[in-house]
Amino acid sequence: MKHSKLAILVSAAILASSSAYASSDNEATVAQTGNGNGATVTQVLNSENNDAFITQSGDTNTASVTQEDTSETMGSITQTGNLNQGSIFQHDDTQSATGIISTTGNENVAAIEQRFNNGANAASLVNQNGDNNNANILQDNGDAANSTINQNGSGDIADIYNHWSDYADATITQAGGPLNNASIIQESSDGAVASIDQNGTGNQSVVSQTTLNFGYIASSDDTVAAVSQEGDNNIANTTQTGLSNDANVMQMGNDNQAYVTQSNLNNMADVDQTGDSGLATVTQDGENGQAMVAQSGFSQTATVTQSDYDQMANVTQSNSGNSATVTQSGSAAGMGNSATVDQAGTDDTAIVMQSGDSNTALVSQTGSSVSNDINVYQTGADNYAGAKTGYNADNTITITQTGNGNSVTDNANSSSFYGTGYGAGTWGSNNTVNITQTGNDNSAYADGSSNGSMVDIVQTGDMNEAIGESWLGSGNDIDIVQTGSDHFADVYANGSMNTTLVTQTDMGNSAVVTQVGSNNMATVTQGM
Repeated sequence: MKHSKLAILVSAAILASSSAYASSDNEATVAQTGNGNGATVTQVLNSENNDAFITQSGDTNTASVTQEDTSETMGSITQTGNLNQGSIFQHDDTQSATGIISTTGNENVAAIEQRFNNGANAASLVNQNGDNNNANILQDNGDAANSTINQNGSGDIADIYNHWSDYADATITQAGGPLNNASIIQESSDGAVASIDQNGTGNQSVVSQTTLNFGYIASSDDTVAAVSQEGDNNIANTTQTGLSNDANVMQMGNDNQAYVTQSNLNNMADVDQTGDSGLATVTQDGENGQAMVAQSGFSQTATVTQSDYDQMANVTQSNSGNSATVTQSGSAAGMGNSATVDQAGTDDTAIVMQSGDSNTALVSQTGSSVSNDINVYQTGADNYAGAKTGYNADNTITITQTGNGNSVTDNANSSSFYGTGYGAGTWGSNNTVNITQTGNDNSAYADGSSNGSMVDIVQTGDMNEAIGESWLGSGNDIDIVQTGSDHFADVYANGSMNTTLVTQTDMGNSAVVTQVGSNNMATVTQGM
């Protein structure tokens, strides 16, 4: 009980000297060991250059430091063992204020609030080591303020909230599990940085950032969110609103999920998932966005949705059962979107949908590709699509282009494993390539090699070009149907028992068919 009385006396003495400037340049130190603890230090009004230290060891700890109207102040609470709590409250003008809470063991709770004009060099730190952690930091109107929460084991939960805090830096580290939870919200905070690192067990994580971009330079003032989750029941959720946002999510193992939502222009999202249940969704709104998703192992799914022009999406997936969907919208000539999907495994599905002009879609399924599907849909002019499946059976490529000047060939970045200038290709048994083009001045190349494969090219419009090939193998079919005038069709088939059908309507069309091998059949029909 002596310690409780000491705390009361210290508080009373400080409160008694509360004239306009009497509460400046003070130092209060409270030390309590064992039993009922409690402690309160209050230094009011201007409270400049004040320091307050509370140390509690054992039993039913509680502590509180309040310094009002402050600047250049220091508040520190250290608690070891039993029913800890803690709270530091430094208000109004907290430039260069520092608040630190450290607890070790048992039923920790902590809160630091440094409120207004919480400017340069203001810092808040909470360290919790073991048992039923909880932590909360709020720094309001805190440009360049620094907030850190470290939790090592047990119940973990952590919150940091920065409002009107340009260039604020917030970090949450949760190590050693088990029931992690974390949340950083930085509102109206240009150039702010948020980082969450969770290591093991129940992870979850939310980062939400909004920016106002009052005259800041995009290249040097990006708002950044970084989340790292290592093992167990991961979920991460990053929402950023405004301009020039960067989001990085790394999930290493177990029941991953990750969602990134960004808006307006110059946004970047990078999601990496290594192993286990996967799922990543990236949504970006506005031009000049970049999205990268990499998934390795087990039940991957990736969805990237982007809007407006000059977007880039890259999805890489390995192992079996992969699925990727990329949707890009609203490009203009010279500012097209780009989508690249690389998958290695079996039972993969890739879907790319693009609208507008000058878009590029490249899809590659390599390795032991079995029962894979590639679907590319492009609407607009001067778009390019390239697709390939490699070295196995029952794969399907479907490319649909609507508009003029579209191409499935003649692109230096072509996806086909045959080299530059090949648009769609398969190698293996019972594979299918379907290309449908509607419009004028379109071109298509397709290759179905090995045995029992089918190439089907349908073009509607004028001045289109179709090339179909089958290198080696037997029982392959190549069908080309061109409706309109001034078309060109070229077919090459090498092997046995291959079938070629070319149908061209109207006038001014041209067809060339070359077959090498035995028991092949070719039919060309023109001018229907």
